[in-house]
Amino acid sequence: MKLVALIVAITALGLAPAPAAAAWLADESLQRLWDQAKFDDLQREARARTGPDALAAQAMVVNDASDKAAIAKALTLAESCTQQHPEAAACYYALGMVLGTKAQSGSMFQGLRLVGRIVDALDKAVQLAPSMFEARVALQQVYLLVPSVAGGSVSKAKDLETQVRDSQPEVSKLLRANLAAKEDRWDAVERELSSLKLGEQASFHNQAVAAWQGLVRHWLKVDQHAKARERFTQLAQALPELAMPVYMLGRIAADEGKHDEALKFYERARAMQGSAGLPLDYRSGIAHMDLGDKDKARAAFQRVISAKRVPPNNLEDAQRRLKDLG
Repeated sequence: MKLVALIVAITALGLAPAPAAAAWLADESLQRLWDQAKFDDLQREARARTGPDALAAQAMVVNDASDKAAIAKALTLAESCTQQHPEAAACYYALGMVLGTKAQSGSMFQGLRLVGRIVDALDKAVQLAPSMFEARVALQQVYLLVPSVAGGSVSKAKDLETQVRDSQPEVSKLLRANLAAKEDRWDAVERELSSLKLGEQASFHNQAVAAWQGLVRHWLKVDQHAKARERFTQLAQALPELAMPVYMLGRIAADEGKHDEALKFYERARAMQGSAGLPLDYRSGIAHMDLGDKDKARAAFQRVISAKRVPPNNLEDAQRRLKDLG
């Protein structure tokens, strides 16, 4: 059950003033490390500090979908954060995200039982910090992805957008794009995302790129690779330090069977901001495997299974492919 996995994407059409929104961590140095996916550095810095941002950041860094013990530790940290700092939105956002990971790591029944707690935590974060767009986007995704009998609600998802239509117009566009995607209105999704103004806030860049990813997945399904490639080429030009657009160009090439080209994009993305949060070894292994280079494929998949924070599906598939490779 995928509740909130949003590391994300923005239209590449022109830089503009930063959106009137707040990142989830008030501490700028910790937020910067989070945006750059420098998790080891973030954990070290967070441990050396006190306060809600430090605890919330530790919870998010420890959180690992492939490690149930890590999830339990992250949950303890997030709950301690809310108990010690009951008015800190960052604590509730971290709690909601950790609970989302816990929901994904168990059975469907176990996941559905956690939906109420996830909604409560993210809703509390939104109430405490209405300008925290990460919490608002995450909460909307829960409402849109979860069945209505388990707490999903399209009307509540729409309310989250109307509440910020005047105060946060760029965030509003992102939320409207998500609503349109729910209804498979892909032209409307593209229209909303194409009108987004990037601003200079890295955390918003990440959120927007994720929205573009959803549209690209649709385009690849309907064989519109050229359109997907054009959009992410624009994103890569508009966000030249960010790894995600370059990585997605690799995914688009791979979907076309251009695995040599895909590998070039993956290698280019490794040196860019946010690369640590991307499954570059996993995708490289698949590309090498499809090209018939078993040694390089085997080496890439070995790196996957020895790494931290690997999505469970990727980890299981990498293990299976390693077995197939002998």
